Amino acid sequence: MKSRYNPILLVVILIGFVVALMLNVTRHEIEQKNNTVEMAMEYENLLRLASLEGIPEEKVLKEFKAAGINSLMIFDTTLRRLNFKGDLMVATGEELRDKKAGAVFANVPADKIDKDAAFISPAKDEAIYNDVVEDLKLRYGQERVEEVCASPRITRVLGSTAIIPDDKYDEPLGVLQAPLGLPIQDMKKVSSMGFNIIVRPQNYINPTKEKIDAVFARIEKSGVKVHAFMPCGKESLGYPSQIDYLGKKLNEKKMTVVGLEHYTQLQFAKIDGSIPLMEAVNYKVARSYVIDGLEQKKIPVATALHRWALTDEERNIRVNYIRPFYMPVDGKPLMETNLQYVRDIVKNVKARGYEIGEAGVFSSAEDYAPYFPAKIKFIPLALAIVAGGVLYLSLILNLSKKVEIGLWAVLGLGACALLMLGRGLFTRQLLALGAASIFPVLSMNFIFDIWDKNKTSDNSCIKIIFNGLWQLAFAIALSLVGAAFLSGILTDSRFLLEIDIYRGVKLTFMLPVILTAILFVKRYDLLEVKDGNLGLLASRLNNVLDTRLTYKHVAALLVFLIIAFYFVGRSGHTGGVPVPAIELKMRAFLEQVMYARPREKEFMVGHPMFFMAVMAAYKCAPKLLQFVLVCAAVIGQGSLVQTFCHMRTPVIMSFVRALDGYVVGIIFGIVGVIVMSMFLPLIGKLKRRYLD
Repeated sequence: MKSRYNPILLVVILIGFVVALMLNVTRHEIEQKNNTVEMAMEYENLLRLASLEGIPEEKVLKEFKAAGINSLMIFDTTLRRLNFKGDLMVATGEELRDKKAGAVFANVPADKIDKDAAFISPAKDEAIYNDVVEDLKLRYGQERVEEVCASPRITRVLGSTAIIPDDKYDEPLGVLQAPLGLPIQDMKKVSSMGFNIIVRPQNYINPTKEKIDAVFARIEKSGVKVHAFMPCGKESLGYPSQIDYLGKKLNEKKMTVVGLEHYTQLQFAKIDGSIPLMEAVNYKVARSYVIDGLEQKKIPVATALHRWALTDEERNIRVNYIRPFYMPVDGKPLMETNLQYVRDIVKNVKARGYEIGEAGVFSSAEDYAPYFPAKIKFIPLALAIVAGGVLYLSLILNLSKKVEIGLWAVLGLGACALLMLGRGLFTRQLLALGAASIFPVLSMNFIFDIWDKNKTSDNSCIKIIFNGLWQLAFAIALSLVGAAFLSGILTDSRFLLEIDIYRGVKLTFMLPVILTAILFVKRYDLLEVKDGNLGLLASRLNNVLDTRLTYKHVAALLVFLIIAFYFVGRSGHTGGVPVPAIELKMRAFLEQVMYARPREKEFMVGHPMFFMAVMAAYKCAPKLLQFVLVCAAVIGQGSLVQTFCHMRTPVIMSFVRALDGYVVGIIFGIVGVIVMSMFLPLIGKLKRRYLD
């Protein structure tokens, strides 16, 4: 059977491809502008380093500033922290009863001493005391906060004073550890030393506009510029009722929202209200990455450094949230270990062409504006993807040209109408799945057309390799048409930030193989069903179902299931299939020598099997063997399109990754062809001996 392609549908695909390229160029320009990375650490972590090393706080801050840290994160203070720093005098009711509190607390009336209560009094600066009392009243209410002594000033706050260990994240905090607003003195000090400030205030119980205003009043009172806000804890400030109001305040202050990437490196950490907040600030959001504290204790500095070398470039991270190591390395002092760690991260960031500064955001204008293409631009892409689907159906069902056009018109108009409803998110996802699944199959069908022209098995190894080189390049080029459609139809600020994600990753791996298998069986009539005889097809399938199972069948099925589990389980971030150590080393090597590390499914499976399929076609091997090799070969085509499903990865990197996969894949493929050519004479001799 010879394949045929409707010229009208081909023109539709060509027009759609041109529009898709234009959308991808715009996306690339927006990604290129977003090239500023912020190097951030927690202020409290640097204070801890200073304490551990016995170095003055100012010296530590200056040295990390010189090493490349340009921003510090400021959290809410606590009574416990203020007492430790000497900014406030704090005692518990139990300490007062046992006469273990400071002399100042001897003035507390006996009838005001409660066991479950904390007592505070000014230390160095009465302004700090006033700020704390103000926030205590906002958080706990007037009835729990009372001034019990006027001279000296002492305030009582009712509540548990039990200390919860740092690793008990899920337990409620007592009054000594509860958040008490942003520390003005800390913000002033950090700003005076040249650092940018990212604030991380925690939420109030029953948040109100008054409580949100109190946070910004504290910032204004400090007199410093705060450029970014990052949610803290299990829920964002303002959740659930005041998220829109918080967004309004952040917009007024022109502050960027920093979203922390989930530990699976997919979307964001689970913080209630964070996504609505990103919407409220009109997607003025920077993605941030941090190595989990518990995990960082288990990995060496070199491993951590390797992660930072890739994260900004591959996942559009714009805030490097760096935690220090608290164990020295290679005999170096703790300070020097961490300073060198920061210097190396900064060096790698700059080496990849990024600037150090305030975190960049995806913007379609000089004065910030989110990127949402007009939906009318998606219409040519939708019509083109539907045209590709109709071409595939025609190859399977032998549709006439009139039926093809009619089917395309009905499905295309339906897709365009659905695109116009709301954001058309589900339709766009479905069209993206179609582009990712169909065009790799169509690319293989074009290759089948080329192979069918070969009429002799007397082809040299050199000819097979030459044909494999240009035919694989041709197949990749056609598959990248589908990739351009997928990338173009999903491109907007929500997908670039990974607020929305492509939902068909697993299907994108499986469908090209399934659709190619169906096409190959139909095209070469492997079931020997002539002229679409459904009765004969049913008979063939019935015979297959009646086959008596043997241990061979069971073993073959187990092998297939293991391969399928490994193939699908390795996709995404949560498949649970471990990566061998030797593969990790190979990945690290490829990351060093190539711009974008290619995927193993392409250069170790798909592309080498493509060369084997070329060899089988030009040696006129049995169609069943060609079928197996072709199904393996299309894995590579599906994988390179699937790369574009990760919208957080810059589009140019995804294109280059496909080219790098081709370069490495042809090496494996050529080696495979040469080795197989050496064994073919031996196989022929063994076959003749067996027949004799």
